[in-house]
Amino acid sequence: MKNLFLLFLCSTVFMACQSTKDTQTTETAATIKVDSITYKLESPPMISKEGDTTISSISINYPKLSGGDEAVMTKINTQIEQMVKDQMFSMDDTVQTTKTGSIEALARGFLKEFEDLAKENVDQASIGWDYDGTGDTLLISPKVISIYYQVFTFTGGAHGNSNITYLNFNAQTGDLLKLTDIVSDTTALKKIAELKFEKTQKAFTKDNNFEFNKTDYFWGSPFFLPTNIAVTKNGLVFLYNPYEAAAYAYGSISFDLTWQELGAIARKEIR
Repeated sequence: MKNLFLLFLCSTVFMACQSTKDTQTTETAATIKVDSITYKLESPPMISKEGDTTISSISINYPKLSGGDEAVMTKINTQIEQMVKDQMFSMDDTVQTTKTGSIEALARGFLKEFEDLAKENVDQASIGWDYDGTGDTLLISPKVISIYYQVFTFTGGAHGNSNITYLNFNAQTGDLLKLTDIVSDTTALKKIAELKFEKTQKAFTKDNNFEFNKTDYFWGSPFFLPTNIAVTKNGLVFLYNPYEAAAYAYGSISFDLTWQELGAIARKEIR
């Protein structure tokens, strides 16, 4: 019993730590450092009548910037942290809502939800829930700072779920970049992107020994650009999360357009 009590105490300790790595910017911009902010939390062990032990866990790691203009870095970091909160969901969420409170409080809520569900279904075999969120920078330049944040969750069912979010910031102001800040003609971008999408998916279907069919994508709707578009050193990366553009079996679908392929529609302000 004493050992079990110690295990309970250890499992509910919430840890936040930072490990620093330097990311050098190009041209004349000041050096910006990227710190990794990490949170880890586990539920108390739940032991069944048969002696099986179930533990749920949540792990979060995301970038925090320092150096450069302090006000700009603070503005960017605030938006990154809010995005991390927004990506923390419960089974009760039917729509994406803006999360308030601390990340620790949201993490504890995630674990409590599983514990409450398990108590309501004591006669059923339970598998612990898991939440793993990991992010880092994609690009740091004098004009643009872009990051990604990938989440994998398992909350029961046949399989887990994954989701990737891209955020692009104006490195001078800290504002989130809109698509119109990145390209001058979104209609032209859509046409170029559709051609590249079809090219990459035809190659994908060929490599996996099945036939490309347009009706397998976008749920009967015309082609549309994904929500997640990342600015990188070489151009733009387009990403559709599972279920966004096709069935789960297709997984995440991504393709890129180089600055050369984008041509004149790419704004000089972000290159």
